[in-house]
Amino acid sequence: MKSLSIKMVNSSRPSHSWMSLVVFWVALSLFVVFDASAVEQPGQELEYSEVLDQGLLGEGRQAYRERADLTRAHDAYTLFKRYLKENPDDAVAAWHFSLSCYYLGNRGTSGQSDEKKRVHDEGREAADQALKTNPECGPCHLLSAINHALWAQEVGIFRTIMGLPKVLNHLKRAARLSPEFGGAAAYRVHATIMKVLPKMFGGGKKKARKLIEKAIVVAPAEPLNYEILADILIEKYKDPSAAVVVAQRGLEVPSPPPEYVESRDSLKYLQRIVKNHGSN
Repeated sequence: MKSLSIKMVNSSRPSHSWMSLVVFWVALSLFVVFDASAVEQPGQELEYSEVLDQGLLGEGRQAYRERADLTRAHDAYTLFKRYLKENPDDAVAAWHFSLSCYYLGNRGTSGQSDEKKRVHDEGREAADQALKTNPECGPCHLLSAINHALWAQEVGIFRTIMGLPKVLNHLKRAARLSPEFGGAAAYRVHATIMKVLPKMFGGGKKKARKLIEKAIVVAPAEPLNYEILADILIEKYKDPSAAVVVAQRGLEVPSPPPEYVESRDSLKYLQRIVKNHGSN
């Protein structure tokens, strides 16, 4: 998936289009949420941990690191589900399982709407259940929002509209509680929603820009943060020169190892911005 290489359509389309784009962009923006590796990279949640990488949870974490192979993504889902069943009150167990639901539902259920709905609903429910006893779990708020949005996308536009306030509230809570989680994922997803949400409904380019600039401050080594800001500058501000400056900043971050396909694709996208708009 080359993330933002698929461009947004004109915002003058009918209202149902922008609502479907909201959930579409949530999906796109989260493809690199948990994709960095070295200590200087963002998204350290899945770095080796002597505490977490033990037993069933550790097996699941290793499988998730190898999720580019969908068989291993399924393994991670199964292992995390077992671990959560054994530890139903553990917020860490819940967000790991919810994370695997996000990825598997998004990448491993192509053309299977009922299966997508089931998996994302499981992820949403796991995160929401954890929040009942652990209301300060930032990752749970984030992954509840993500899975809720992707579930609503499959259920229909009405559920998407009705669920948007809840999604935004979870993102705000996630940003407050765990701002660095997933390379500032809460700010990034919120920004992508504001980008496509009409101003009359509380969105707009200024809010989107402010949020993604905050994401860069919080997680300056996450390539996608620069990618989304550059995209906003091109599409909403019609300022490709400023986008080139942002892209060049993004290209200065440490390059992720080869196995981190999505983040490397983000860097490729930034390179294309410089190539296509650098002479403007």
